[in-house]
Amino acid sequence: MPELNAEQLAALERFNVSISDQPMGLMKVEDLLTHAGSSQIIHLIQTQMGAPTDAVALSIFMRRYGFFIAAHLHMLSNFNLRWTGRLEDIAVEVGEGNLSFSIPSEPFRTVQERENDIRFLLEQYGHPVVNYLSKRAPISKLILWENIWGYVIWMYSMLLQENCPSAQDDLDILLHDATWTPQLRRSPFKQFLQNEPVLEAMTNYKRTTCCLYKELPNTEKCPYCPLNKK
Repeated sequence: MPELNAEQLAALERFNVSISDQPMGLMKVEDLLTHAGSSQIIHLIQTQMGAPTDAVALSIFMRRYGFFIAAHLHMLSNFNLRWTGRLEDIAVEVGEGNLSFSIPSEPFRTVQERENDIRFLLEQYGHPVVNYLSKRAPISKLILWENIWGYVIWMYSMLLQENCPSAQDDLDILLHDATWTPQLRRSPFKQFLQNEPVLEAMTNYKRTTCCLYKELPNTEKCPYCPLNKK
């Protein structure tokens, strides 16, 4: 398995993902998919940020977890590396009022078949978390996926501007409906893009769902919130 170099480690850290041989943290992401684990995260976010409901708390968690998904799509596109770890290997870290993630470095390998590798990322780290938390709150899966999409579109827009040779191909895979089956009938990322080119959609970025961040005390709607009056 390839050893990560300084550039690759720095790229992960930009997405709040660190490497640790023995990641500990508050809990593992696998623990989050239990009532006890999700209750712990909900209580933490409610205590630290004043989230008024379980749905708001879990939406905020997914805004942080979106960095994790974007980080690994970035590693795949920019460095042709895919992490193969499990949810039980991902530690949720708490520090300075923010959530981040740490993982062991060993399970990285070179990309072999791009479509299958992207499907693996969605099926291993995306669908299980979204499906469980959407029922736990309850909260729409579209909100949770769009919380991830916000970072994904930003990441790909940067790679496209840098002429990354794999970025458009990987993005096309994510926009293809078949990539998301059988979990979803069509790609939510394509739905969020609303038929605009990525760079244009990023320049005029606007969500299709409200992430509920406005429900926090003394917090206004995000500038890209669909609930803003035109």
